[in-house]
Parts: sequence; C-alpha cells; structure tokens
Amino acid sequence: MWAALLVLTVPGWGQTPNLSGFWELRFDSRNVPPAPLTAAMAAEDRSVQFKLDIAATRWCHFFGVPYMMEGSIIDILQNVNGKEIAITSALRNPTRHIYTDGRGHVNPDTFDPVSNGHSVGHWEGDTLVVDTVGFSSEGITGIPGGGRRTPDSHLVERYHLLAGGKRLSVTFTWADPKVFRKPHTYEFRYYRAPKGTEAREFDCNASDEERTKFLTGMPGK
Repeated sequence: MWAALLVLTVPGWGQTPNLSGFWELRFDSRNVPPAPLTAAMAAEDRSVQFKLDIAATRWCHFFGVPYMMEGSIIDILQNVNGKEIAITSALRNPTRHIYTDGRGHVNPDTFDPVSNGHSVGHWEGDTLVVDTVGFSSEGITGIPGGGRRTPDSHLVERYHLLAGGKRLSVTFTWADPKVFRKPHTYEFRYYRAPKGTEAREFDCNASDEERTKFLTGMPGK
C-alpha cells in the first residue's frame, strides 16, 4: 500500500538508521510503570474518562496519540530528503508527521490543536528524538500507566533500533503539571513485522445501530 523508502541521510550525522517498515507489539512488548499522578488527577472519577473514550470510538473520532502507537501495527515511512518521517496505523487516525528539517513548533496562536499534536524530530547519534506539543482533547486520551492527554501535554519520544534492526525501542515521556507530579516514562519494544505484512484499514460507521448498541450497552445484551 505504501512504497518502501530509502535510508535517510542527515548532514553532519552521516547515514542514520532506517526505521521504515511495519512494526508490531507483542504480549511482552510493554514496560509501563504506574504514572506519578497529581492528587487531583488521581482523585478523578475514572468512569468519566471511560465514557469519553467510548464516545470517541462510537462517533469515529480520530483516536490520536498515544493510542495509535499501541492499538495496532504501525508503519513508519522515513523520507529520503531528510525533511519528514511519517507514521501510519490501521486505526481511525490521520498520519503522524514528524518534521526533521530543523523547523520548530508552530505558533500555538495560529495552530489548531489536533489529537496527534505537532511533532518535530532530530537525531542524536542513532536515536531519533521526537518532541510533540499542540494536542487537542479529541479522541482516546488515556495514557498507559495512568493519566490522560490534555492540551497542556508535552511528549518526548526516543526511537532506537535493537537486535540488528529486528526490534524498535520507543520510550515515551509525558509531562503535564496538571496530570503528573513528575514526567512519566514507559517503553514499548516493537518487533519488525514478517515479510509480506500489509497495512489494513478498518471502516468506521457512526450510523451503524448494531455497532452503537454493542459499544454503549451492557455486555452480553
């Protein structure tokens, strides 16, 4: 569905690792400690978050980050001109665009927040460091380990190949003074998907009454 891309070359760093390809999580892929929540966040009624996430699914909203990074196989496309890296998934979600051409974040006064946020990246040796701000409150906002994404959230990710390129370590560090007492870090280790893996797309029909009844009704009914 998407064409394979060549290895990216960045001036001053030489040839950087090629992250392109399909990557999947397995049962032993997540190292997620409990999040250090603020007292106010820890006291929130979790059923409220649950209802918001169900509503996002029921109405086919874009799920956003971090959910898209854990919900299905992801496809990373590394641009040959050094300007951008894109991440797609089969979920109800737009492509993540990570700009690696040296630009900064957009002006928040003119940028409409989105569920993926606005991401810029740079290489530190063989590690891709991605900085994301500009999140909206749309989509599935729960964060692994506890807490939720808000418009004040700041995410830093570090992508690093392991096992000769067969695995991809991604550490996620979330900072948000209203949610976390200190930055919350967890790690996913993705496995390179088998040869022949293709991207799938799942339809989402908010007008499907049977689907709505299943998502919002009592289990088994």
